[in-house]
Amino acid sequence: MFFVITALLVFAEYYRINEIVFCAKPFLIPTLFFLYLAKSNKICNWYLVALFFAFISNLFLLFTDAKLLLYGIVAFLFYRIASIVVVLKNGDKIALLPIVLATIPFLFMFSYLIYIMVNPDNPSFYATIVNDVIISIFCGIGLSNYVMNDNIQNSWLIISTLLFTFLVIIFMFDKFYLSFAIFKPLSAFVFSIAHYTFYKFMQESEY
Repeated sequence: MFFVITALLVFAEYYRINEIVFCAKPFLIPTLFFLYLAKSNKICNWYLVALFFAFISNLFLLFTDAKLLLYGIVAFLFYRIASIVVVLKNGDKIALLPIVLATIPFLFMFSYLIYIMVNPDNPSFYATIVNDVIISIFCGIGLSNYVMNDNIQNSWLIISTLLFTFLVIIFMFDKFYLSFAIFKPLSAFVFSIAHYTFYKFMQESEY
């Protein structure tokens, strides 16, 4: 069902069928939520919290209004913080220095993108900065885990973090700089696969 909704969303975004997008998109994260509940042997409440904020962010980002966009970014910020907690609780124990070193390249990249794309007068400017700092930390944790301990669990994690990085780049281009028709179906696909690979990380963390 999750991949059926994903395919439907990609199709609807590509052909700009907004009615299907508005009907299907709110069901994507709840489908993953119930899949996790059905398959998990050890429920992680922080992951459920993360999925809740991902769902809220998804709803707000359906709209183009600047205020609702800001709410969506803030909700996604809380999703990312909860995701970091999930990784720290369920992933390998990694020293602080590798995480810091792995985070720095992502901070530089996102800082440059904000500098060239986001106007300081934009209502979402400061929320975008905080969001990009948090996702840089998340990506740094994923990269350091993979480099320090290359296993199936961390392979799913690094795939998810890189997909989320790509998703944020697409989002920033689309919302703040230059929009192309391919961005929306590509975002729908990357968003779904990123969430699914993070779900697979959660599954592997139980073994």
